Amino acid sequence: MIQFKNFSAAFGERKVIQELTFSLPENSITGIIGVSGSGKTTLLRALCRMNDRINNFCVEGNIFIDGVDINRPDTDVYALRRKVGMVFQKPCVFPKSIFENAIFGAQEKLPRNEHPDLVEKVLREVFLWEEVKDRLGEKATTLSQGQQQRLTLARTLAVGPKVLLMDEPTSSLDPKSTAAIERLAQSLKSRHTILWVTHQHDQAQSIADRVLVIENGQITPLSAPVVRPEKSSSFAKILQGYPE
Repeated sequence: MIQFKNFSAAFGERKVIQELTFSLPENSITGIIGVSGSGKTTLLRALCRMNDRINNFCVEGNIFIDGVDINRPDTDVYALRRKVGMVFQKPCVFPKSIFENAIFGAQEKLPRNEHPDLVEKVLREVFLWEEVKDRLGEKATTLSQGQQQRLTLARTLAVGPKVLLMDEPTSSLDPKSTAAIERLAQSLKSRHTILWVTHQHDQAQSIADRVLVIENGQITPLSAPVVRPEKSSSFAKILQGYPE
């Protein structure tokens, strides 16, 4: 589904990604690890062309999604970003209601009378519906950070992406919220291709189907096999008493 072919990315003369050629399997979680400044976030942002407006940013080679080169001059970048959604390190909610946040990206595409059904659907997908169904009109900023991150993901899911880019999505969360987001990613991978960037090797090996290391602009598979520990806790148990 996603293929890099001789792909390089640079900021001016500083080349961050160097002639990558590899493919990412569909409907799986690929973990990407590396030190700060190694190019992890640059790689993610290249997949949804978020660096386009940076004056000295340039790319060479190709990235194909569903067989289409996303860097072609005639690419509809807005359509690309509906197909490739991104969740950032810190929750990014708008100063609007929980309902308005959930529907924000899809509200122009659907008749108003279909909005409630979609909001319920995506909030259920991120296991947030039962926690907020009676307070949808409240400001999203009243939610805990973990809930806000799940709401951010729900908003992304509402536009129907095939690919989810997760840029250290648990780095600002407490352990309980981190466990919730990790389990949530597992539940979504049957319907989405997920790239998960993290500094934490243990986390990458715990949630990902395969782990790639980015170093000096190059990607290599992690030498140790990924062994996912048994997790007996259900999502409901992880969220028991949530938020604290």
